[in-house]
Amino acid sequence: MQLFRMVFQWYVRASIHVSLCLLALVGFTGIVFDFKVPLAYYLALFFGSIAGYNTIKYGLESRKHWRLVPGERRFVMAGSLLSFGMGCYFLMQLPPSVWILFLIAGLITALYAVPLKPGGLNLRSYGLLKVLLVALVWTVLSVWAPLWNLKDLTDWDTGIESFQRMLWVFLLMLPFEIRDMKSDALRMKSIPQRFGLRVTRNMAWGIAVLFALATGMKDTPAVGEYAVKIIVAVLMGLSVSFASEKQHRYYAAFWVEGIPLAALALLLWFQT
Repeated sequence: MQLFRMVFQWYVRASIHVSLCLLALVGFTGIVFDFKVPLAYYLALFFGSIAGYNTIKYGLESRKHWRLVPGERRFVMAGSLLSFGMGCYFLMQLPPSVWILFLIAGLITALYAVPLKPGGLNLRSYGLLKVLLVALVWTVLSVWAPLWNLKDLTDWDTGIESFQRMLWVFLLMLPFEIRDMKSDALRMKSIPQRFGLRVTRNMAWGIAVLFALATGMKDTPAVGEYAVKIIVAVLMGLSVSFASEKQHRYYAAFWVEGIPLAALALLLWFQT
């Protein structure tokens, strides 16, 4: 049991879980548009996202996350450097046009995390903008980059899926925003700080309904897509409703972030 607990803690703390959730959204896109995403893309995104998230969590935002003892910090840093190298290796196996979108996502992430000037604020210091930037990065990496060179990104169904993906990630962020509303600086004015818990929860249900209804605007939805996205909408609404400032440490970091994995499993089940 102790070994299982240690493995589970590192699975979450080393950003493996969140990286797999991002890959689940890529797989979701592949099924919705009926194409096979290259294995090299999955691997480049998996290793690259581990390196990126660990850099932010244990470097730039270390005060908000699990504190690491010196030995653990060296282990995480070494693993992150290795992941970065592996991510670059697999990225080189993809078309140069995909590198552009990875670069754009990387630049947005840098602006999100790094202060605009020494001692100043970064873009994540502006509550609503922070959530929108994360949603944009995840949409770029889970919708636009996989479809690059395979499908017209101005296609109607691609636009609807991109819109839904932005809403989905926006909702995924809200339980974290609620968890951190006391630890975040007041000047950040995060969504729950700005509007309060009640309005945030009502807003989440409104966005969840919009997310589900948007599927009906698609020209050619995938088999089971309606049902899966309705289930996702309900799960996301409930996850925000039950989120609190004193939530369990793995409530958002494991259960909420695991919703894309459950959604992919459901969509695969409908495809059989």
